Amino acid sequence: MKEKLKDLRGEKFIGTAQLAGEAARLIGQFVPRQERGSVSEVPDERMVRYYSAEGLISPPEGKQGLSAVYGYNHLLQLLAIKRLQADHLPIRKIKELVEGKSERELEQFLDPESDRAPAAARAKPKNTAIEYLESLLKHTAPRVAPPPAPTAASASQSLSLTSAWARVEVEPGLELHIREDYRLPVDARERQRLVRRILTEIESHGQKPGK
Repeated sequence: MKEKLKDLRGEKFIGTAQLAGEAARLIGQFVPRQERGSVSEVPDERMVRYYSAEGLISPPEGKQGLSAVYGYNHLLQLLAIKRLQADHLPIRKIKELVEGKSERELEQFLDPESDRAPAAARAKPKNTAIEYLESLLKHTAPRVAPPPAPTAASASQSLSLTSAWARVEVEPGLELHIREDYRLPVDARERQRLVRRILTEIESHGQKPGK
């Protein structure tokens, strides 16, 4: 863990601008480069307010005049969020990982060399996204009956239509449909290609840029 971050224990940040500014100053030391153009690389005031509204950042410690007062834990939360976004995780999953974590646990998110760091923090960029998608593909879900095959369908089309499919809700508005005979590629590069393809398809379907 870089000592510069630990030196900020006990510091107070007055207002969202000061908190975001401190995180922006440290972002390059603890967060890999964001590869998705839809994700902002450097946090700003609007982002802090958004994360607060979504429950990813804890409520302020108090008020100083009209400004909210934030502490070291809020700074760690903000850096951890950006760190996990670099791993291509969705906001819902990031909230699960960050919510309720202590300062020490959040520090471990930002220290990939720590043996006690969560697996998501130790993973290289994209690996966590691959693991997340694999867990969804392996998830047991209700199977959806296929539509009847047309009489003129070819043998290959008939096989596809008569196979059972699993429908997995990744998050509201996003589903995966997985045929029962589908098998994940064994090669790591092929798995990364699969993740990139899925992310590209999502972003190409008129999705609004993420926070």
